[in-house]
Amino acid sequence: MKKTCLTLITVLMVLSILSIAAHAGPPTTAEGLWQYIPTIEDVRVANGNTFIHITEVGQWTGTFEGVSTEEGTVVRHSSGFVSFKGKVSFVGSVGDRSGTLEMRVVGEKPDQLPGTEWEGKWVILSGTDGLATLHGHGTWWGPGWNSAHPTEWGNINYSGKIHFDPE
Repeated sequence: MKKTCLTLITVLMVLSILSIAAHAGPPTTAEGLWQYIPTIEDVRVANGNTFIHITEVGQWTGTFEGVSTEEGTVVRHSSGFVSFKGKVSFVGSVGDRSGTLEMRVVGEKPDQLPGTEWEGKWVILSGTDGLATLHGHGTWWGPGWNSAHPTEWGNINYSGKIHFDPE
């Protein structure tokens, strides 16, 4: 009897999980261009590493169409390695739906030399309005912002997978 009950509970759990997955929208490819201009808010040095707190304004084209503000920290490690961790607040549209998104972005590049490109990851944390049920994650890469040309947009390509939950 116990074995039958346990089997029945297991089957019901599997069916409920499959049911949830069947109701989610199919994943689609997200891709486009994210451009940004940073503003340095604060710089501090500790143990040979430089921590640069920045805010950014951004504009997105492609799957994500809209504007953003970002806040994050660039770390120039004593080894020359550079890393970034930030949060993006996006306002715009994805397909025929509009709203806001919060995304976490992390990235790195091997050194500070010109021509070295950034690469990183992004994930959607939350959304509102028409984007409240949007989920996704992916990668980003590109040359980024060039401090020698501070008024020019930094270019980052993005790609990944997104899907909307059923409403």
